[in-house]
Amino acid sequence: MTEFKARVEGEKVILETVNGNPLHIREVIVKYSVTSLSPTDERGRRVISEENVIEKTVNKLEIPTRGLEVIAVSVIFKKGDFTLREDLSI
Repeated sequence: MTEFKARVEGEKVILETVNGNPLHIREVIVKYSVTSLSPTDERGRRVISEENVIEKTVNKLEIPTRGLEVIAVSVIFKKGDFTLREDLSI
């Protein structure tokens, strides 16, 4: 079952729990798609990621994106005695 939903608003990613109950979020990994330029002037798309340690119990979280194109978010959270990971596409 999906625990989180994610959306991009302006220059931030908004994560919310689906049922509205707070969960302990340990870490959020945001994946960005960027254009790179090689030394031979060839353009290519790359995926870079940024890890954010949160360690808070919340039902809504906002993460700044620095204006980059967000393609996915991974949430590492604790539910009961288990640490789980949920990957979300945007």
